[in-house]
Amino acid sequence: MLEKQIVKGVWKIFETKFLSSNIYLIDLKSPMLIDLGNITASKQLLKSLKKIGYSPKDIKKIIFTHLHYDHTGKPTDFPNAEFFASKQDVQDFKKYYTGFYLFNREAYSELKKIKLKPLTKLEGFEIINTPGHTRGSICLYLKKFKTLFSGDTLFDKGIIGRTDLPLSNPKKMQLSLNKLKKLGYKTLCPGHDY
Repeated sequence: MLEKQIVKGVWKIFETKFLSSNIYLIDLKSPMLIDLGNITASKQLLKSLKKIGYSPKDIKKIIFTHLHYDHTGKPTDFPNAEFFASKQDVQDFKKYYTGFYLFNREAYSELKKIKLKPLTKLEGFEIINTPGHTRGSICLYLKKFKTLFSGDTLFDKGIIGRTDLPLSNPKKMQLSLNKLKKLGYKTLCPGHDY
């Protein structure tokens, strides 16, 4: 995995080998992660955190932009973290796990071991509900730096997330993209580098 500092207190951790999502470490008050990548890349994630100067015990919050297996990693590696996703994704995870996970039982098993809480507020961020890729996809807007963490809703060059998956919705995706256009963000931090 590679690490890149985006702005002071914000790092991107990324790779392409394991079909993993981008992971973002944010330490403005206390260390948190946005997404965890694929479970097969979990050891590499821990090595990257160590290179930046963090241990798994340092991480206090983990926010999932959505609960597909390539974003949920191995949450049990983070013993002091609280885990959050949108209320809709938490409900869908409990109800539709097989289709929701695209049949990745290892990822499902990992998430069953933690307490997932609905994300209702996050200091310094605007939480934007962006259904489309999943019914409960969210984006996080870090106002201080005009930085948008877009998960699998929006990628570079205007590419959008897939809407042909279980629980996707193409019509809602367009409404979500319209919301993001109004933000005036300067930096886009997508879930993948497509």
